[in-house]
Amino acid sequence: MASSNLTDTNNPSPLVAARSLPPDQISPKDVLYRISQIKYVFLRNWKLLVILTALGAGIGFIYDALHKTRTTYTGSIMFNLGGGSSGNGFGELGQLAGAFGLSSGAPDANIFVGDNFLIYAQSRPVVEKTLMKHDTIHGKDTLLVNYYIRHSGIRDREWEENDSLRAFYFKKEKKPEEYTKMEQLAMADIYARIKGEIAIKQPERKSSFMELSCFMEDELLTATFLSRHLKTIEEDYQKKQTKKTREMYDMLNTRADSLARILSGTENQLAQFMDQNQQVVVAQARIKENKLTRNSTFLTTLYYQALQQADNMRLSLIRETPLFTIIEPVTLPLFREVLGTQGLQIGTALSFILAIIIIFIRETYRSIMKEE
Repeated sequence: MASSNLTDTNNPSPLVAARSLPPDQISPKDVLYRISQIKYVFLRNWKLLVILTALGAGIGFIYDALHKTRTTYTGSIMFNLGGGSSGNGFGELGQLAGAFGLSSGAPDANIFVGDNFLIYAQSRPVVEKTLMKHDTIHGKDTLLVNYYIRHSGIRDREWEENDSLRAFYFKKEKKPEEYTKMEQLAMADIYARIKGEIAIKQPERKSSFMELSCFMEDELLTATFLSRHLKTIEEDYQKKQTKKTREMYDMLNTRADSLARILSGTENQLAQFMDQNQQVVVAQARIKENKLTRNSTFLTTLYYQALQQADNMRLSLIRETPLFTIIEPVTLPLFREVLGTQGLQIGTALSFILAIIIIFIRETYRSIMKEE
């Protein structure tokens, strides 16, 4: 047939049909062509790219020059908690494991168990107790919170535009419920800053050691705060962990004191009665003397029992008191780091990206105008 003799001049093989690419696809040849055109785009716009990038770098450089660098000092204390009897059948090892989340049992609601301890050590009440402590700095008795205000840099940053806070300081050691409104605002800002400066972690997962670290803008402030904060944690921890035992110990002491007063009164009555009735042989008088003697003997027995119980409770209190052992104390000099602003790098990067966007828009507009 005539139609079978027809051949496609563009397709030499009659078995392979000519296929055009879909409109939404490009061939490798087009890709290579477009890549080769990039150098022409660069040649046409290199001045614009250089000028915009240099302008952004200049703005970043000026920003760096106008803003001060920040020097920080980083220190840490490694410690171990132990020495207390938990009373749960596992002894010291059980308490130590529970305090740092190493036990395999169910989560405990105790604030000193697992991650609760890490949160507790950085909590605002504990930090405030540390700041409200007195310490000897440069040979002077100083309230730590006032030393922090003067040397932490908070006045030059957070309080730069607030004249009232820049001139503020705490007049004396106070409890949170005694703060004035200004003191509450100041302490809130101080804690917000310190919260980002301190950290407590477990260096090794299988170890019971803990590491308390912080970085501040004054070397002595960093070292003093670390030592004082660990001492505050220890005191507060021991106070809360032995609360019930101390209450029982105080109750027994109060009971012993009360018995001592009653016993003393009874003995005085007995002595006075015996002095006044030495030659009396009346039976009624003898009965009263025997009664006073019996009361005195009974009270003496109760008094010595109370003393013994209080002494046993005191020994129990000593056994239950957790012990903080410092493994690695904070040592001077601390690690010093100068933190500068990143204006030059950021300005250069942003201006380069902006230049690429402008060149892309410019080249797109140029190609549209050519087609028209």
